[in-house]
Amino acid sequence: MRRLGDLSIHNRLLLVALLPAALLATLITGLVLYRSMATLDEALRERGQAIVSFLAPAAEYGVISANRANLSELLRAALAQREVSAVAIYNREGTLLASTGRFNVLEPTALQEIDRPSISRGPVNVFVATAPVVSRGVDFDDVFRSSISDDEPPPVRTIGWVYVELDKGPSQREKRLVIFATLGLALVGLGLTGIVGLRLARSISRPIAALVEGVDRMAAGALDVELAETASTAELGALERGFNTMARSISESHRTMQSRIDAATALLAHQAQHDPLTGLPNRRAFEERLEESVAASKRAGDHGALCFIDLDRFKIVNDTCGHAAGDELLCRIARLIRQRVRDQDVVCRVGGDEFALILRGCSRTDALRIAEHLREGVAAFRFSWEDRLFSIGASIGVTYIDGTHATVADLLMAADSACYEAKKNGRNQVVEFTPQADRRPAAPGSVPGVDEGFEERIELHAQSIVQLDSGSDEAGWLEVLLRVRDTAGDLRQPAEYLAHFENGDAPVDLDIGVVELACGALAQLDSSGLGLPAGVSLNVGRASILQASVFLAHLRASLQGNGIPPERIVCELPVHFVDQFPDECRNFALGARELGCRLMLQQLDGGGVRHLRSLQPDYVKISLDALIAAYGLEAGCNLAQALAGMAAALDVTPIASEVEDPVLLETLQAFGFVYAQGHAIASPGPIGDWKPPDRAPSPIPRRTVS
Repeated sequence: MRRLGDLSIHNRLLLVALLPAALLATLITGLVLYRSMATLDEALRERGQAIVSFLAPAAEYGVISANRANLSELLRAALAQREVSAVAIYNREGTLLASTGRFNVLEPTALQEIDRPSISRGPVNVFVATAPVVSRGVDFDDVFRSSISDDEPPPVRTIGWVYVELDKGPSQREKRLVIFATLGLALVGLGLTGIVGLRLARSISRPIAALVEGVDRMAAGALDVELAETASTAELGALERGFNTMARSISESHRTMQSRIDAATALLAHQAQHDPLTGLPNRRAFEERLEESVAASKRAGDHGALCFIDLDRFKIVNDTCGHAAGDELLCRIARLIRQRVRDQDVVCRVGGDEFALILRGCSRTDALRIAEHLREGVAAFRFSWEDRLFSIGASIGVTYIDGTHATVADLLMAADSACYEAKKNGRNQVVEFTPQADRRPAAPGSVPGVDEGFEERIELHAQSIVQLDSGSDEAGWLEVLLRVRDTAGDLRQPAEYLAHFENGDAPVDLDIGVVELACGALAQLDSSGLGLPAGVSLNVGRASILQASVFLAHLRASLQGNGIPPERIVCELPVHFVDQFPDECRNFALGARELGCRLMLQQLDGGGVRHLRSLQPDYVKISLDALIAAYGLEAGCNLAQALAGMAAALDVTPIASEVEDPVLLETLQAFGFVYAQGHAIASPGPIGDWKPPDRAPSPIPRRTVS
């Protein structure tokens, strides 16, 4: 059974087709041979029976008359038959009367037992046919018997015997011929059956073998498997078509799945190396490419530069408008940076609002130029979100990749230190790394000295704002400026401290403290006999705008406590705060006017003109120095003149701020400015050292706000 189980489908089909045919052919052949042999033997017997039945009556006369000549003639006639090999005739007594051929002589006693024609087996390959020779003639001895009736037949007497030997040789030849013919026909039939069975088996086994081969190829990983549809039966044809359809479906599904896997793999590889928000390379990719740049600088002298970029005032956008606005701002800044650098440069996002820039094949001069160009682009960028407009800046630290830094970590520390110096020195500037600048704060995000007696080290300075009309009798007025002494006793600009408070660590305390100090200083000026200035400008921070009720309540209390008229106070709002918090600034302006204070917009440029009508300030500061730096001397002056004229047309008094060039003083009044402020007019100094003109102060003219 195991051997049968090892047979292939082809061999099994052949076995199924040929085995019944072989068995049937064997049975039929055996039956045919058996019947043919029996028929031939029976025919030989019948022939012998016929010969002796014919010969016995013919020999009657010869036996009766003992005519040997007649008998010999009969014997020759009998011997002429094909199967007859010997013939003998015996008389009544068993005496041999005539014979021909070689035969076995029978004993008389054996002859006496033969009473009818019979066939028996003789020696080998011989049949023996015997028959009695009878006489039906008249017996003259009995003629006269009276007892015999005329109606009775004449008596029958055996007068001799005929003995014939039949040779089986011709019959055996016929048997052999029949055997060979039958076997030949059987073999031919089996051969034809085998051919038909082989073709039928092939018509079934070949498609099945092709299916098996196709399945094996698919199991081995081949996807382009397709069978030739050659099946001769509808069932196998349907199976082939079904397999091809299934193979095409599997192949298409595999290709689709593989394409999805490839896309997912590429996406994962991209995500592993890129920031999901901006699409820029992330910190991991940045560090890898920085290592390549450092190695190239040491190996091939391919120098470059590394820039750390930290966005200024980004937290304001995030806190004011939410993370969605912060994310959109980061995406726009990323595009802006990418557009302002070269194709070979690498821009990465390495933190929340921190970017890194690897400048490849770049000299020190070109690196600083690219960094400055980038800073200018970020500074000029305005971000609009839900009717709020924000201006930001970029503090950029630059270090050169020239092989002098031993490790990538040293290079990162140098660029980070330079970026920190840029933020510490007032933000929105480019600082190149120097060993002296390699200083970091004690803790991330902290400002040295803020918590170490910070309030005791605050100082107030003042800078005069003068009226350009020399014939005016108006008393001078001033702007209160904040200064801070660090722990070493050096006087510092408040930029880094203001940034610290803008981040929300002390929402409105700083402005309230400045108000209290300023009111106290003004009261001392008044009590010293110098009198109050005609106007006092107070810079209002973001926290005070957002918490207007708190700030204005403290302002009211400080003014009342020190006996200072509210109309002497001018609240200065930066234009970019109005862009960012239009509703909050409008509410602050209403509260300040209810208190009796004036309102001033500072740092007006072309984009802030719309606030002149919506906010209706009393004064507006236009920075001549900033406009000239941004647009050039001629264009900056023309823009300043246009802005001053527009403010005057809206009944807003224009003030020229940051006037650093004395040459410009001659043109300010021609430009339409009423007041001016700057180092070219008066430098800042401690508020206690400020002295008004030698005339009585007069209040600043108030404008009626509708």
